[in-house]
Amino acid sequence: MLDVLRSEGVTHVFGNPGSTELPLMDALADAPDLTYVLGLQEATVVAMAEGYARATGRPAFLNLHTSAGVGNAVGALTNARADGAPLVVTAGQQDYRHIVTDPLLSGDLVGLARATTKWAHEVRSLDELGTVLRRAFHDAMVPPRGPVFVSLPMNFLDEEGNAPVPAPSRFERGAVAGGLDGLAGLLAGTDPSLLAIVAGDEVAEHGGVASLVELAEALGCAVYANPLVGSVVFPTTHPLYRGALAPFAGVINSTLSPFERVLVVGDQPFRTYPYTPGPPVPASVELFHLAADAHQLGRTYAVAYGAAGDLRASLSALVALVAPRADGRRATAELDAARARAADARSKLDRAALAAYDQVPMAPNAMAHALFAALPDDAVVVDEAITTGGPIRSFHRAEAPGSWHFCRGGGLGWGMPAAVGMSLGLDRSPVVCVVGDGSAMYSPQALWTAAHLDVPVLFVVVNNRQYLILKNFLRRMEGDSVRTGRMVGMDLDAPAVDYVSLARSMGVGASRVERAVDVGDAVRAAYGSEKPYLLELPIATPSR
Repeated sequence: MLDVLRSEGVTHVFGNPGSTELPLMDALADAPDLTYVLGLQEATVVAMAEGYARATGRPAFLNLHTSAGVGNAVGALTNARADGAPLVVTAGQQDYRHIVTDPLLSGDLVGLARATTKWAHEVRSLDELGTVLRRAFHDAMVPPRGPVFVSLPMNFLDEEGNAPVPAPSRFERGAVAGGLDGLAGLLAGTDPSLLAIVAGDEVAEHGGVASLVELAEALGCAVYANPLVGSVVFPTTHPLYRGALAPFAGVINSTLSPFERVLVVGDQPFRTYPYTPGPPVPASVELFHLAADAHQLGRTYAVAYGAAGDLRASLSALVALVAPRADGRRATAELDAARARAADARSKLDRAALAAYDQVPMAPNAMAHALFAALPDDAVVVDEAITTGGPIRSFHRAEAPGSWHFCRGGGLGWGMPAAVGMSLGLDRSPVVCVVGDGSAMYSPQALWTAAHLDVPVLFVVVNNRQYLILKNFLRRMEGDSVRTGRMVGMDLDAPAVDYVSLARSMGVGASRVERAVDVGDAVRAAYGSEKPYLLELPIATPSR
């Protein structure tokens, strides 16, 4: 097992140990080249491993504790599956020599994991251990990427014998999609004001952001991110970027209705939540789709032109075909006009935020403005702010791929542990985690790991003492909650959670800042310390 890990470039093992994993823990005692990252709960372990995989671009390896541990991890694994995180997830199974007696902690580990992973398998002999683990690392990275699961009966981990370990394989993946010449003609022949691009996370995953920028500038067209996008798929400061599409079918429809043609670049487009009536794609729009996964072409929305291939290689080839055919002067004029509009919109956002700097509790826009004004432009941000996500994304200047991360899975508790894993994957570079107070209570164990390993993560807890996003959904429903004025089970103020004391109890320095004018100094001091630190920022809530 350790031979496979080393040959796959593994340096960190994420886990929470138990009795069925003791053969592995014993082996790690004589493996100083493998750092064990201890999480205090299995869901936190999964999210830390996902953050590490995002930072390194390689599969992360983690070990959970038998059936109970896999059960604890299932929620986090749903996030990892939705995010396409390449994880090799293992768990210790009870000793097979008495498995027939249903011993303590035994169970259907494969059945528990199957719904949240690409595949799940239980090792049946020492001889297949090396092959199965090698296959797991391979399949976690094959597009569409995602977690895979291997159940490890403890007697096989403790067995001695001459088991085969296949050599690692090396692949060159970069197939260019077919039919790009025809697509290039259609794009270049469209009025830039009637053309839009919608980019998904696979653009960043395949390293295609720079080529997508070239394509958009050659065409002079608007660019949107997919709804609920989890990474930087286009520089948010670029004048052609118009933000992420809202996750509501009707809003997407109205946003795209001015265009005649829309090119989707990425796999699953137009993810929505909650349900709203109507299709997201207007009947008047001709939809083109360039995907990494051919299975996604035309699967939900009919396409007039679809092609599949590696997105970095395909976008690069498409730019070379589009640039000579596009109207360069028209594209430049569109770019200049977009630059003027973007500057005006930014100025209005800044003025509105600055005008609210003296408000107590803080206005969300003033809080976000002060936070990002104090951070360096290249700060890596893990975003689980949820309700205040709009202000966060308005003021964070996410220009480079890898500078901003969000969870597409929607399961709370991802952000804090993901930030810890991300910092480890970036060789302990500082990472900022902006997290809502409700989300923070799902994974506070991450604070202990950050302190234990002295990982420089700045945890910014944006505290409105409620599940505000759920209250907003109820307000839109206009049902009994609005009629009676009672929002059941959605307030976190009786008692209020003291995040400063919580952080200090786990070894992390912390402080509370009440006013936006004081946020900058606190952020600069905490970020510059290169130590784990928590800032609690109370923010204003709606009056109704």
